[in-house]
Amino acid sequence: MNPFHALQQSKTSLLIGKCLIPLVVVTILAGLLSIGMFALMFYPAKDRIKQTTALYQGALQTQKTTQMAKQTQAILATTWKALPDYRTFTDLSLDIADLAKRNHVNIPGMGYDFKPLPNKLATKGTFAFEAEGPYEAIRKFIFELEKRWPYLFIEKLSVETSKKQKGVIFKLTVSTFLKEFPEPQKKTKV
Repeated sequence: MNPFHALQQSKTSLLIGKCLIPLVVVTILAGLLSIGMFALMFYPAKDRIKQTTALYQGALQTQKTTQMAKQTQAILATTWKALPDYRTFTDLSLDIADLAKRNHVNIPGMGYDFKPLPNKLATKGTFAFEAEGPYEAIRKFIFELEKRWPYLFIEKLSVETSKKQKGVIFKLTVSTFLKEFPEPQKKTKV
């Protein structure tokens, strides 16, 4: 016995079967059309989301870079304001000598020099001097020198034992950057 044999025998079954065939075909076509529309809508939308996400990440990176650039500009502006000009720089030698005196350190003499930088943005000012005295006093002097003038940096430092008195001699070269180069003084005939 064939199970479909009973369905084929009934006229009602045949009529229902004939009416359902177009509905089944329409249902299958509607399902395929839905899958096709999903594919046509989903994959381009997925690509747009990837592109938008990449643009968003790029915008965030640009924003971070811009904020860091603004912070750097603010730091540079603050640092530039703190730098001395050449007139203040020459007065700085007296302040350094005074600081040494307060720390019981002897500075017999001090020389300075100006060197323009290749980019002409600033000038490098350099002091060269010897500091004589007890090691502890010189150490305290150097500490206070760096603390009081943070824009000064010690370029060279050498130590030797003092032959004249009890203590040591420090040979220091201290440098900083200046806002401008000193203009050469015109010589006048007298």
